[in-house]
Amino acid sequence: MAEEIIRVLYLDDEEANLFSFKAAFRREFEVHTCLEPHQAVRLLDEHDFHVVLSDQRMPRISGVEFFELIMPDHPDVSRVLVTGYADTDAVVDAINKGQVYRFVSKPWNEEELRNVIRSGFYLNRSRVQNAEQGTEVLALLDKIAGQVGGLGGALEAGTPEAASEVQQALIAMKDEVLQERQRYAQWMSRTGQ
Repeated sequence: MAEEIIRVLYLDDEEANLFSFKAAFRREFEVHTCLEPHQAVRLLDEHDFHVVLSDQRMPRISGVEFFELIMPDHPDVSRVLVTGYADTDAVVDAINKGQVYRFVSKPWNEEELRNVIRSGFYLNRSRVQNAEQGTEVLALLDKIAGQVGGLGGALEAGTPEAASEVQQALIAMKDEVLQERQRYAQWMSRTGQ
């Protein structure tokens, strides 16, 4: 199976930073860059990014504000705040408001930033897999709830076959839940949790 290409978006109002970033990482990642927040939002809506980096200090919007803006529509993307300033308040806001995964200082160390992007990718994949697993669990619970409702109706009917039908249905439901638990345990062992 081919390794998935890591898609990265970098928003910065300084073109030289975008050029340096693209030059450093374009061979390893699918890199998209933009100067304007509205362009970044459009790109996020058009592509499935794993990691988004944003400069903190931009003229129209801060990096934290940008991350707050995109969170509702793109909750699984890993957000990395990039700044050249030692701004403690920005870091606290980034963590609390923008749910930033990491904070990187400018000028960045290429190897460190490469590792941040890769770990952000793995966090993104984990978030997506957890959401998919949660959706599957909810669907199974809905199915079981419907089956239990049907069993209640069968018992209320009071037919001679009702008790036997309910017993068989409960055995089948128990087997299905056990299979789902085994599948979940295998998934957890693969993800290392």
